[in-house]
Amino acid sequence: MKIFVCEHDPYRAKLMQDILSVYNYKIVTMQKRGDIFKEIQQQRPAVIVINETFAKESVADMIAHLRQDPKTAKIPVVFISNSAPVEQQLSQYRFDMLTEIIQEPIKIKNLRHYIDRWTTFRSLYIKH
Repeated sequence: MKIFVCEHDPYRAKLMQDILSVYNYKIVTMQKRGDIFKEIQQQRPAVIVINETFAKESVADMIAHLRQDPKTAKIPVVFISNSAPVEQQLSQYRFDMLTEIIQEPIKIKNLRHYIDRWTTFRSLYIKH
């Protein structure tokens, strides 16, 4: 399963890659804020993990764009928030069955649970 890790800080990106690669996921790290949507459409990841600092525009706009694009509408997103106000902005996506919002500091066990939920147990959570 291919996991996109969108992290602006190269050290944190490497840390996430090292931690998640232990679980036999193919990790693709994106450190540049280039055209993430083009990469997503080319490589079709199973899950996208985005840190708050990675978003070019507002975080709500980025997730809204992911949900409105037909090619990315069904890809689960794990959004890592650094602050509570961002979590309030994204409250409308709290009930979106494909968006998980987790607060910093993250526990690896919880992050792995979210990724397993969308890779291993996907058929239980997504109705096609």
